[in-house]
Amino acid sequence: MDKNKKAGLMQELKESIPAYILILPTLVILVIFLFIPFANAFRISLYKYKGYGELTRYVGMKNYVSVLQDDQFYRAFGNTFQLIGCDLIFSITIGFILSYILFRGIRMKRFFNTALFIPYLISMVVIGCIWRIIYDPTIGPLNQILELIGLGNLAQPWLSQIHTALPAIIVTWIWRTIPFNMLICYANIMTLPKDHLEAAEIDGASRFQRLKYIIIPHMVPTFATLAVLTVTNDLRAFDLVWVMTQGGPGGASDVLTSYVYSNAFVSQKFGPATAASILMMAVMIGITVVLQLVKKAGGKNEG
Repeated sequence: MDKNKKAGLMQELKESIPAYILILPTLVILVIFLFIPFANAFRISLYKYKGYGELTRYVGMKNYVSVLQDDQFYRAFGNTFQLIGCDLIFSITIGFILSYILFRGIRMKRFFNTALFIPYLISMVVIGCIWRIIYDPTIGPLNQILELIGLGNLAQPWLSQIHTALPAIIVTWIWRTIPFNMLICYANIMTLPKDHLEAAEIDGASRFQRLKYIIIPHMVPTFATLAVLTVTNDLRAFDLVWVMTQGGPGGASDVLTSYVYSNAFVSQKFGPATAASILMMAVMIGITVVLQLVKKAGGKNEG
């Protein structure tokens, strides 16, 4: 029996060799571009380092302690989750509403379908520059429109005030993410069997009832997937924030990525910056795992 088992194992190993060969390039790429840089980043986080020269001043976990004692880190952390919360609520909701309107059918449907998706095709840097002009207190069209409609008292330097800088960025970010959510929702509504809607209509169900009891339950897995994508994407938000405010004024619009960047490349504190980036990665992994578990639990309950 032992010989037969060994022979069977050898046969399985031989059959598995082509599969291992096929995944080998992917493993090599992961090691070179993910695991080695991560190990190097963790090493840097244990030193006092200015970004050049040798790593000589070992400080251990002091960089992590300094980050966890930094009020600006928690401010950036809170700002990031304000962005995530608003994006989850408004971007997915508005995206679904627009997709439902397109699904119901409107005049010039193809035009609106294309026009509404255009913001997602524009680079974040370009969008940041455009919206900086929109929010400009002197030449910006937003304040000019407020003046024209008699609401000049609301005109203000949107990106230069502590209490308006982050909301202005969040509005811009949501404007950019709505088209993607709309497209995904629209694609999934189109997969809904028309027989279900026709049967409900024959039974006398109103449009609202069809939306509530047929379309929205059908969209729940899509909403869960969009929530995961939204959280992971928003945790990496940087370019728009940096172009519009660079985290200012006074760190009021800092997010985790801009906090890491300013510490590393502005203050040349690469040790704390790297420690903060590793903490941010741990948060991203934790949130993603939790969302995936919730999504699986929801799928089981639905089944």
